[in-house]
Amino acid sequence: MTSTVVRCLWRKKGANRSAALPIYLAASLMAAVSPAQAEVPSMPSALPVPSTGQPPLSSATRRGTEYSDLEKAGYIEEEYYLSGTAPAITAAGEALFQAPYITRILVRKPKDPAKFNGTVVIEPFSWFGERGAGWILTRAYLLRKGYAYVGYTLNINKPAEDPKFPPGEYEATGRPNRYTGIVNFEFMRRFDYARYAPLGSYYDPARFKRGGAPDPFVPQSQGIGAGLALLLKSNLADGPMSGLRVQRVYVDSWAVTAQVWMDYLDQGRHQQWRMPDGRPLIDAYMTGRMAFGEVGGDVIRVPRKMPSDVPFVTVYSQSELMHDAIEGIILPPDTDQPMLRYYEVTGMPHLRLADHGTQHTEDVAADVGKGDVPRCQMLYDEPAEMVVSALLDDMDKWVREGKPMPRAPRVVRKGKGVLRDATTQNMIGGVRPPWIAIPSATYWTEQESHCDIIYDTKVPYDHAKLRRLYGSYNTYLRKYEGAKEAAVKQGYLLPEDRDELKAVAQPGDFEPATRQPE
Repeated sequence: MTSTVVRCLWRKKGANRSAALPIYLAASLMAAVSPAQAEVPSMPSALPVPSTGQPPLSSATRRGTEYSDLEKAGYIEEEYYLSGTAPAITAAGEALFQAPYITRILVRKPKDPAKFNGTVVIEPFSWFGERGAGWILTRAYLLRKGYAYVGYTLNINKPAEDPKFPPGEYEATGRPNRYTGIVNFEFMRRFDYARYAPLGSYYDPARFKRGGAPDPFVPQSQGIGAGLALLLKSNLADGPMSGLRVQRVYVDSWAVTAQVWMDYLDQGRHQQWRMPDGRPLIDAYMTGRMAFGEVGGDVIRVPRKMPSDVPFVTVYSQSELMHDAIEGIILPPDTDQPMLRYYEVTGMPHLRLADHGTQHTEDVAADVGKGDVPRCQMLYDEPAEMVVSALLDDMDKWVREGKPMPRAPRVVRKGKGVLRDATTQNMIGGVRPPWIAIPSATYWTEQESHCDIIYDTKVPYDHAKLRRLYGSYNTYLRKYEGAKEAAVKQGYLLPEDRDELKAVAQPGDFEPATRQPE
């Protein structure tokens, strides 16, 4: 499978690229749904999942990319079956009928109610390995600040032809499809049959299309998410948040499943579905690492029924911003009304080794015959989670305190690409973490390096270039510390993360490499 197929998440024929024109103007057509028109979605039920003697799939108690010491943080993890009815909705927004579903939620919450800050962050797990991508990027912050977290499954029983993988895409590469074993309910049942055998949701590829092909998203996705928010915010005595008083629910949805929440906003569900007292079900939306519309359908960057009462925030890695530059898709300007922010984070890759889900692996350059290509040899894995956590904190302040999030410049484009600095060779503009502001490497995208892998790669500067730029390691380190202070002031690094962010270059990098004896 080519990296282009993975990155663009199985781009399908029929995507309406004409919608990539300045569609942010559609924000002026924001739908205003009166309280009389608003609806309360169906309330689901939550029942504890019986123990099977092992931690749940995606558990933070299991050693791996999603692990956190919950006990030390004063948190508990609980899994529930979530069941109810939800409308089956087409990609065009037509609700055809109500259908039953059974899925699961994974709850992490403070043991002590006094530690809870009143906000639950919800996230649909990724297609691949039921990965909590948002959890991986923000877990330290969430645990530190007293949030509750609920990851939930949006999945289907595998159909005869899985719409996640268009026919012919893998065969053309001559490489096996390494993803078929880590998707759908079948993967979950292989992992723990007793636990996940009951799960099910409605799917019919003949009736639900996206971009002219079967829709890979669960038709009930929007209703399941809305029902979950209603359940959490209702503060039921026997609900999964029992003992805590939930005041706010934020969406934090990354990678391909972020499309579900774009659809939700674009089709006006935020205005349509409300709490019984008229309050919104969702108080803020953050999405990331997803170029909306690349799984088929309209290519838009702002919901056409953009809400007026909550923030919509999108975070791009270098991969997504390069995608939009190549495709000529213009990002909208940031506005305070509606509450809209886009962040293009330079030096942030689409995927890191630290971002993998359960049983998820990817090819590296050596696997595809490019291990000797200089631009393909080193993955970059700088702590993008610190930038994302700071942005989530900024969004929280916008909701609770009315303090608008910072506005970041866009990456400077040049034709169907981006402009890079002549000296550092890094992108110009965008959010610039300290490892970009004071660089010790050039950070490439796969679209530029053509390494044919999903990972983005970097090329470290040699000692001569480091000395030309900084003179000495001590000077580099002093400037790096200054860049950290600047990032804190800009709102892209939390003060409590400042000391944890270490310089990328080390003293030995400033010295000529010595040949090792053979």
